[in-house]
Amino acid sequence: MKTAVLFSGQGAQKPGMLKEIYDTSEAAKKIFQTADSILGRKISDICFNGTQEELNLTHNTQPCMLAADLAAYFAVKEHGITADAFAGFSLGEYAALTAGNCFTVKDAFRLIQIRADAMQEAVPFGKGGMAAILKISSDEVINLCNETEGYIIPANFNSPQQTVVSGEIEALTKLLEKAKERKIRAIKLPVSAPFHCKLMDSAKKVLEEEFNKIKIDDAEKPVYMNIDGLKRIEAFEIKNAVLKQTVSSVQWVKTVENLYNDGIRRFVECGPGGTLTKFCKSILSDKEDCEFYSVENMEDLNKM
Repeated sequence: MKTAVLFSGQGAQKPGMLKEIYDTSEAAKKIFQTADSILGRKISDICFNGTQEELNLTHNTQPCMLAADLAAYFAVKEHGITADAFAGFSLGEYAALTAGNCFTVKDAFRLIQIRADAMQEAVPFGKGGMAAILKISSDEVINLCNETEGYIIPANFNSPQQTVVSGEIEALTKLLEKAKERKIRAIKLPVSAPFHCKLMDSAKKVLEEEFNKIKIDDAEKPVYMNIDGLKRIEAFEIKNAVLKQTVSSVQWVKTVENLYNDGIRRFVECGPGGTLTKFCKSILSDKEDCEFYSVENMEDLNKM
């Protein structure tokens, strides 16, 4: 059975994440030790003992999630599971590229910390935001954005029944008012910046400078990328796609559909929360030949 390994994104973080796997897997422990060493602070301590508030700070969230995602992956790999393809949601794409050996674990942690700080600095706090729009189609969400004055766009196409919008806070407020009037369920997200839209352009430029300093290799296995859901192997194409991701929508529905169309039948999510597994089940709800696993502890690992 062809297997895709998927990596969780920002929003799935929670106190104590991956501690059990850290305590059990030497490969997982090494990931956290590398994070601590490269970033010069105790990423492992924030993951295992930090509060939800500490974990929700973008400065902490992104390196902590990368550590959790990669720790789960290396434990899965240690368990004998081989991936035929990789995909990651937003910052999870950096884990996917690391798993595909496009860049080293050390470079991945350097890049993700720079990404986190550049994204946080791109828009002053309180000037932008994001919201999840539920139970209506993505086309209806696009129309809702187009009807709203100001800058607001669909940022994450998560599932057939969930699309996240991102943009200027004034436009977001107006969109939420329209949604309430029309009895459309919408939830403002507790994020500190409007990710995956053109407001992140300065962060993209910072990342581009950093990407030019590191060696990027061709992927050993195809990586299905956020900007269009298509697979890439060549380093040049991967670099362009992951940079563009900073200011572009996450096309998760297309990603999962393309994985399925290319023969993937087992989906293994590495990292806390199980959010991507829920999305995959929704996207592939009419398919009966798939297996879904979410790995964040040893019980999950032993079910595989």
